[in-house]
Amino acid sequence: MSDYSFIKEVIKEKPLNKKRLFTMFGVLIVAAVLFGGIAAFTFAYVLPYAQDSAENRKKPGKVDIVTDDEELSAVTPTPETQEQEVTPEVVEVPAEIGLAEYKHIYEEMKTMSQNAKASIVTVIGIKNEVDYFNNPYDSIGQLSGVIIANNSKELLILTEHRVVEGVDQIQVSFANDVTVDAQYQKHDPNTGLTILKIPLENVNQDTMNTIVEAPLGNSYGVNQGEPVIALGSPMGYSDSMAFGVVTSVTNTISTVDTEYSLLTTDIPGSKEGSGILVDLDGEIVGMIIQEYSTQNDTVTALSISRIKKLIEILSNNGVLPYVGIKGLEVTETITKSAGIKGIYIDNMEPDSPAAQAGMWNGDVIVKVGDEAVTTIAEYRTQLEYCRIGEAVQITVMRQGAEGYEEIVFDVIVQAL
Repeated sequence: MSDYSFIKEVIKEKPLNKKRLFTMFGVLIVAAVLFGGIAAFTFAYVLPYAQDSAENRKKPGKVDIVTDDEELSAVTPTPETQEQEVTPEVVEVPAEIGLAEYKHIYEEMKTMSQNAKASIVTVIGIKNEVDYFNNPYDSIGQLSGVIIANNSKELLILTEHRVVEGVDQIQVSFANDVTVDAQYQKHDPNTGLTILKIPLENVNQDTMNTIVEAPLGNSYGVNQGEPVIALGSPMGYSDSMAFGVVTSVTNTISTVDTEYSLLTTDIPGSKEGSGILVDLDGEIVGMIIQEYSTQNDTVTALSISRIKKLIEILSNNGVLPYVGIKGLEVTETITKSAGIKGIYIDNMEPDSPAAQAGMWNGDVIVKVGDEAVTTIAEYRTQLEYCRIGEAVQITVMRQGAEGYEEIVFDVIVQAL
């Protein structure tokens, strides 16, 4: 029997390749640095845009209301148009207007106002009160308002402050009789105009399909004797309509640091009345504010063109600059005799910025900053350029023993 010998093999581990290990380690570090750089770039540059996008979705959009130019609204013939021969349009006029034609006129006016009517809402203010026997009850007041804007987050409602002052709950009823809760946003103490807000998520689609934003017109083009329609609650009860004409466009109401034009009508009204004035183009030319009616028996409205800037500021929850004077424009007669032109300070608010700076009743404002002012509209425009909390130089002419002398005051503009 032959002897066999077996080969015994021992498996040895492969020697460690240090060079390859260092290479792999280096590649890993480079990859980590590269990945970290990309992540840092993404965080630094992409994330802010994403955050901005998210913020923009949360923030309401800015409300922009186009203002009207009073001078451009008055159409004057140019030499070119005066030289052109104009062929008069031939209009057939019925021999007489009977009841059918009379009714048709009012039907047309009613149809023309339907778009503006869809923007009207009823604002309800509810106070929780207790009677003499300690029983709780709700005291309810209501006025008309209009949907002034949709800022992509909320519906904004323009109404009067008196209906929401000191209340515990605010509700808004739309044209389709759907009622939702609303919140106070801001108001102007001068006019009492107030903006309410309603989150869009609280308004159903049927309501959104029914309503429209208020069609704001140009009241600078409204003349005495023109037909207008009062909508809302001019007599104090909701969903009413009345027809009449404008009796005056020259009346104004002087308030702190500004003035507003009034449209007076022959339409019967009451002290509880509210709503809007609409022209024959179906556009809103006035907000009915019966506080300014001389005897509360006819409808009186704030000229819409005069308050458009105010509505925009309130809608954007902005601040209203405050100096604290009530002024009158110096008449041409005084200008000729005294040689000055500007804003005569008729009254000044106690402890107002103007009073604290040393201005007096009887001073005539001639400059705000470097800009000359001769009308209250110009004065107000210059104030709107000022920042709250900063000083503005207001130049006045003050009458002394030897005539008028110029004085410059540094006035700290405050928020109204």
